[in-house]
Amino acid sequence: MSKNKEIRTDTITDIREDLLEVYKGLRKGEVSTSEAKEAVNAAGKVFASCKVQMEYAKMRGEVPNIPFIK
Repeated sequence: MSKNKEIRTDTITDIREDLLEVYKGLRKGEVSTSEAKEAVNAAGKVFASCKVQMEYAKMRGEVPNIPFIK
């Protein structure tokens, strides 16, 4: 995994693709276990915040507008 590569995080698909690159790098020995854990932890927090936002909108009877998920 190149450190110079631009990492896009505009959508959930961008993060999923980045996590797949981290996984591939881990398998090839190019990414350390600690780096992989940090990436997964950060992505998990992003996904969890989206989940909270969606649950809140559901409780209010609204349709959430989260461009990141579209």
